[in-house]
Amino acid sequence: MISPRVFPLLLAALACPPALADAVYKSVDSAGNVTYSSTPPAGAKAEKLDVPPPPTAAETQAAEERVKKTEEMSSEMEAQRREKEAAQAAKEAEEARLRAAQQPVVIETPVYVPPDYYPPADGRYPGLPAARPMPLPSGAGSGGRGTGGGGGSR
Repeated sequence: MISPRVFPLLLAALACPPALADAVYKSVDSAGNVTYSSTPPAGAKAEKLDVPPPPTAAETQAAEERVKKTEEMSSEMEAQRREKEAAQAAKEAEEARLRAAQQPVVIETPVYVPPDYYPPADGRYPGLPAARPMPLPSGAGSGGRGTGGGGGSR
């Protein structure tokens, strides 16, 4: 015995294939509205449209197989992409580690330099104080030139 709920569904399923096989008419009214119907409208020009038949069971099965193959290929390509990304990330991490190992070592321990230390004045450091002329002590400049001694012009 068929359930009362299943019977209307069965009738609808049986009625659908003939409905798809019927002709479809397209008409445009005076306001420009487009109407599609299974019967031509009275008093209006209608265009009969050719509706392709629904796919057969074999065509549906072939399409499902193509979808399955496409999904498999997609998952394989996704796995390959993830492998490449992981390899690239590992390579970049290794390069970053090598760059970090090549950076100079900074010693943060202060080095004591006495305040009166200057490098030797051998001409290699012309801008440092040891290479500049030093003023003479205050008593050393009064001996030869200048005003006091009897020198002058000869």
